[in-house]
Amino acid sequence: MPDFLARLSLTVGQAGLLILLVVIALLFIGTLILSGYALVMRSINQRREQRLAALSERWLEPVLAAVSDPSRVPEVQKLVDEGDAIRFLDFIIEYARRVRGAEKRVLRDLARPFLPHVLDRMEARGTEMRAWAIQVLGTLGLPQYEKQVVAALDDPSALVAMIAARALAREETPQYAPAVLARLERFGEWNRMFLASMLAAMGPEVSAELRAGYADESIAPGTRAVMAEALLRQGDFLAGDIAARVVRSDQHIDLLASSFRLLAAIGRPEHVDAVRPHCRSDDPVVRSQALRAMGPLGDPGDVPVLLEAMDDESPWPALYAARGVRDAGGRQTLESMVAEGDQRASLARQVLREVGGE
Repeated sequence: MPDFLARLSLTVGQAGLLILLVVIALLFIGTLILSGYALVMRSINQRREQRLAALSERWLEPVLAAVSDPSRVPEVQKLVDEGDAIRFLDFIIEYARRVRGAEKRVLRDLARPFLPHVLDRMEARGTEMRAWAIQVLGTLGLPQYEKQVVAALDDPSALVAMIAARALAREETPQYAPAVLARLERFGEWNRMFLASMLAAMGPEVSAELRAGYADESIAPGTRAVMAEALLRQGDFLAGDIAARVVRSDQHIDLLASSFRLLAAIGRPEHVDAVRPHCRSDDPVVRSQALRAMGPLGDPGDVPVLLEAMDDESPWPALYAARGVRDAGGRQTLESMVAEGDQRASLARQVLREVGGE
């Protein structure tokens, strides 16, 4: 009996060793397979990069020549094989981002016969592929493919929708402003100043639509704030009356802050009555922006309120109040603070030294 158990124990030990050897062998084989796959993929990528480099070298000089002489466009298009259409569009888009006007029109002419190859990619499951397709059509395919680019504003991916919005929001294509503005709320999580710059880039032809949206109380306050910032960047003086109405009736902090910034830039003296009540707001953001507007809109009678606000516990309201004292005709008062060593002398000195107002 003991001999049997000993033989059994030895057999189990050998089996364990055999299993370990098999596992090691499988891991080794797996490592070889993965290494081989990595080498194959590296070789494929290298060949692809080499081919792309060769094609770029082949196309570069003719494309530049066509930009200088548009009559050579058909000649360049003949250099592009059917299977290289996507690569050619990828090559063209890099240059199209850097140029405008006549040069961009030439690049669009060069790309036009190859754009149908992009349409299938608009239905791709991958976000990156759809984004690339919209970028190409938005940059090189308008107005021919405007239907597809406008439809992309409703793409499930916010990135794809934003690429479409940026392609449409251009000064040379103001006709797409209604479509972009109608979807603006879906970009609520994007940076407000970025969105405002995008809208402002559409130029003065869309200012009336921006004003209408800014005044529309049925639109989300955050979206209206973006429109106010866009109008500020456009320097739209007709928005002043709307801004004054907004600060009288609305309580949304972002919308109030944007409206005060707008009033500070383009407001008129009669708008100051809408600003004054907010200079003692409990919210430091609202308070600081109201004080910011009070300076250019106020008069010497507003200086006492601004002087009081220079003692604000929050630094931004205090700074804007000091600037307001200066801009409302209280420069001598600030100079006296500095000369007398007032506790606000440091702030007064800073404001007096500022160049260009701020």
